Amino acid sequence: MAAALAVGLFALAAGCAHAPEEVAAQPPVADGEPYVVVLGTAQDGGLPHAACTCPRCDAARRDPARRRLIASIAIVIPSTGRRFLVDVTPDVREQLDLLPSKGAEALGKVDRAPVDGVLLTHAHAGHYLGLAFFGFEAVHTSELPAYATPRMAAFLRTNVPWSRLVSRQEIEIRETPPGVTFDLDAGVRVTPFAVPHRDEDSDTVGFKIEGPRHVMAYVPDTDTWATWSETARQAIADCDTLLIDGTFFAADELPGRDVGSIGHPLMVTTMDRLGDDARSGRFRVLFTHLNHSNHALHPAGEERKAIRDRGFAVAEDGQRLPL
Repeated sequence: MAAALAVGLFALAAGCAHAPEEVAAQPPVADGEPYVVVLGTAQDGGLPHAACTCPRCDAARRDPARRRLIASIAIVIPSTGRRFLVDVTPDVREQLDLLPSKGAEALGKVDRAPVDGVLLTHAHAGHYLGLAFFGFEAVHTSELPAYATPRMAAFLRTNVPWSRLVSRQEIEIRETPPGVTFDLDAGVRVTPFAVPHRDEDSDTVGFKIEGPRHVMAYVPDTDTWATWSETARQAIADCDTLLIDGTFFAADELPGRDVGSIGHPLMVTTMDRLGDDARSGRFRVLFTHLNHSNHALHPAGEERKAIRDRGFAVAEDGQRLPL
């Protein structure tokens, strides 16, 4: 089995153990243990998407329950009260409200430290523009740790307005090269790993997040599986949870536009590659970063049913996943 899994993407399945029904019904978060909270699951434009009147966007405007914030997660450490954002989206003001309170605060206190650090995957609009809200005109943080690859760090240091966050010491950049593991807090360890994507302004990474009970890989943006390196496959080979790019369900979602040129793995392709192991419960796969064109956004649609029937799930805003 191990040899077979080492071929292509099937290396992802190694070392995972969950019953099939747990793919949809997640294991509970125990009191006091670290966990990941899903802060958003939409592609960079959000849902509803700007300037769009497609059925999914119109439904989200009519029904707040159908809205989705832009893809992001937070790592929460209850034992220390610390919280870390993974990507800082244009929806960050609402997403901060999804985090647990840091504790009793003095009335009228201005909180200049809403989180204890941010981890950035890459320099596409939905993944870092929210940093602006930590600047002088808004929260005005002080030396907020910002974990980024050397190339992403250089982008922040040399482009305004992000360079102003650095010069005003509102963020403190901590360079974290791909493949180098670092301790985040209270036994939670993080390893960035390079994934292929449109890297016009920075490289792109996913994060392997190791807690006391679970190991998760978070990859909200990547090109197709065929372009993955062996190093990237091995980086998540021992994960039991995969929170992965589900931008498009199928190739015909954008009439007149070649979805393949945008460069994301189709949900149907991911399910074809990982289906046997997802159904067997060797690991859990949850899709995130859904584009507004994605028919899997309909909670009662055929696409969502197909995802469930094949042992996969769509991540939900506010969902908590134990570490």
